[in-house]
Amino acid sequence: MDGLQELFVSPWYWLIGGLIIAGLELLAAGVFLLWIGLGAMIVGLVLMLMPGLPFAAQLLVFALSMLGSIGLGFYIQRRSGPVSAEQEVNQELAGMVGCRCEAATDFAAGRGRIRVGDTTYGALGDDAIRAGDIVEIVSADAHAIAVERTQGAQRQASQ
Repeated sequence: MDGLQELFVSPWYWLIGGLIIAGLELLAAGVFLLWIGLGAMIVGLVLMLMPGLPFAAQLLVFALSMLGSIGLGFYIQRRSGPVSAEQEVNQELAGMVGCRCEAATDFAAGRGRIRVGDTTYGALGDDAIRAGDIVEIVSADAHAIAVERTQGAQRQASQ
């Protein structure tokens, strides 16, 4: 154990070790290693101010600074604000609102399919919408895409 204690006489071991641990954050997902590395760097700074700090005290400072920095990380994350229910990972459907597209099928009982690019989606709309009509997407969410028939919506046979 004496060899390990002699290794930590210099603050540079703590600072370099903290930088390496924080740098490993680039390889691992999350931010947990960043706070552990920050704790090790704090020990290095304390050891610069108090060079004769015993090894056991260094470990205590490391444990306290690591836990403190992890707590700081949780505080920063919580302070950034909660994610609202309206924020979703995939916003593709919301970006479709206002787009005009073609009805792929006739609408019956308020339901039909629309073609957006090379994909068809289920949609809700008026029973008067027929296959080939041009419709506009008025709302879209995870539950349904609502469309309305546009003026002059009947597609010409030549198109």
